[in-house]
Amino acid sequence: MYNTYIFDLYGTLIDIHTDEEDSAVWERLSYHFLYNGYSIEPGTLKEQYRNEVTRQISTPIIECEFPELDIHLIFKNIASEIGFSPEENWLDETVRWFRLLSMRSLKLYDGVKETLSTLKDRNKKIYLLSNGQETFVEAEMRILGITDLFDGIAISSKPGICKPDPLFYAYLADTFNVDLSSAIMIGNDATTDIAGAKRIGMDACYYHSNCSPDTETVDCKHQIWDGNFRRILELV
Repeated sequence: MYNTYIFDLYGTLIDIHTDEEDSAVWERLSYHFLYNGYSIEPGTLKEQYRNEVTRQISTPIIECEFPELDIHLIFKNIASEIGFSPEENWLDETVRWFRLLSMRSLKLYDGVKETLSTLKDRNKKIYLLSNGQETFVEAEMRILGITDLFDGIAISSKPGICKPDPLFYAYLADTFNVDLSSAIMIGNDATTDIAGAKRIGMDACYYHSNCSPDTETVDCKHQIWDGNFRRILELV
């Protein structure tokens, strides 16, 4: 039925749980600053992080309906506030530490790798359209062994636009020459994934997972509510 399959990542392919509110995250991250000779209290670090998030959302780098954050810039600005001019390798390390410290679990949903491989064997085009930070996404896909199954990977932090913004779907199409007329969007979020696809006239399949926002009804042609990821192969 479809030649092109566009997948969301978190909550659809990857079952991930993080806790950025854990005080231990900010306490340990403050030591990371201290190791470089710059002292910042955990509570102050957390507050400045939240302030930077708010600032970026209110003054996006690119004009769009749904802007994405740049977490590298967040930590760069926090460091600058205390007189530290970090190099890129330090920022990369900081972002990775932040993710690792806040992560509680990371795994693929059952049937994901098998389903993607089967679609590949059937000569279907497979793309990723993920809200998230490039540093996180690339590392976590590599760890879980699914990177090579995709014909193209679009991560929201790169263009600074996230789902459900139509501009992010257009970014995927333009970057990888994707024919959206023969495509279907598969995701676990009725707003970012399903409503986003509908806005550009693309079919969608809602996959209900343990990470899905609470919802009772979803407006799309295909729906999987029993958690059986392999049922996506019925759309072929």
